[in-house]
Amino acid sequence: MEKHPQAVQKYVNRYKEGKITHKKANEALYIQYLSILAGRGNPDAAYDLGELYEVGSEFTPADPKVALSYYGMESLAKDGDALTRLGVLCESGLLGKTDLQGAYECYAKAMAMGSLDGLIHFADCYAKGTFVNRDEKFAFGTLYDIWPECYNRFTSTTGKEINVFPEVSYHLGLMFLFGQGTKKDELLALRLFLYAQFGYQLMAVSGLLIGEHLAEYKDVNERIEALAKTYSLRRQDPVFDNDTFSDSLETNDNGLLGPNHKNVFALVSFDRIQGLCDFDVTYEVPPLIVDCGNLFCGFVPDTIHWSFSDVGDVKFGKGSVYDHVAGNPDDGWRFLAGPESDSDAVAILIFSRPRPESYEKSSRKAETSKGKA
Repeated sequence: MEKHPQAVQKYVNRYKEGKITHKKANEALYIQYLSILAGRGNPDAAYDLGELYEVGSEFTPADPKVALSYYGMESLAKDGDALTRLGVLCESGLLGKTDLQGAYECYAKAMAMGSLDGLIHFADCYAKGTFVNRDEKFAFGTLYDIWPECYNRFTSTTGKEINVFPEVSYHLGLMFLFGQGTKKDELLALRLFLYAQFGYQLMAVSGLLIGEHLAEYKDVNERIEALAKTYSLRRQDPVFDNDTFSDSLETNDNGLLGPNHKNVFALVSFDRIQGLCDFDVTYEVPPLIVDCGNLFCGFVPDTIHWSFSDVGDVKFGKGSVYDHVAGNPDDGWRFLAGPESDSDAVAILIFSRPRPESYEKSSRKAETSKGKA
């Protein structure tokens, strides 16, 4: 088989895809064929062997030192993910001793190679003070800066490209939960934990939930359970109201809310006296909906029927198709089909919620400021 690498690769691929029965003899052959490919300079084979020996399997016991030998192969010298795994092994102490300096240097190199997973571990070094002076603000800022990219890649592919979305959500959730490097916010932490839980569940379906990701998944479940107990929440179907609409929007690079897709707005009813407005939105790409009050997170396809309260007025422009949203959960929302102006609005929902005097004063002060409110 050493003379027929294409046949070797075919067997390896079929075994990884589950088309060859996973049993001890077949896995031994799988490892033998991976070794042939790795010896010929195939980086994917070297990484697969490193991962197999790092976490182990039903038939192959974990062996961190063997994993180290494969992650450290020349073909993976510039592979950010392999460098990250080397750092994890150094930090874990599974090699016989803990090498914090080696771990930090591996993470830094991995990050320089473009590995987002390496960047997460790099930031974690500053959050915990691993071989560097502890700097929680720097750690938070590092993760917060990559959040938009991770979120957009995850949502634009409806979860098919999981990337590091669950890990970033988990680590940011912990920082908001404990006020590390940022202001403490338990409800925002819950929202991020729901994101992380959903992402880890998709990883489990794909067979990717291994190693520290499995430990993080278990921890995030416990965090959600504890917060649910604190706020008397229970898991149930989502309610498509004002709060869920707001929580399910993310700011893009232009400061506008929601993904840039062609969505269709259709008013169902508006009761001005009771302040109730019902409308349907048919989404081009299923949006990622998060309802913290009902512990729900997931993609909802096709049309969503939204029911808003405290709506003082509804105005309409031309057409029904919009591609982004502007506004906030206090004043209202504008569904826009062009630059951020009322003339480009398909619909405008204005809220009539009473505000405390302190809010009015702060709003007037913000309006007179030259900076961003």
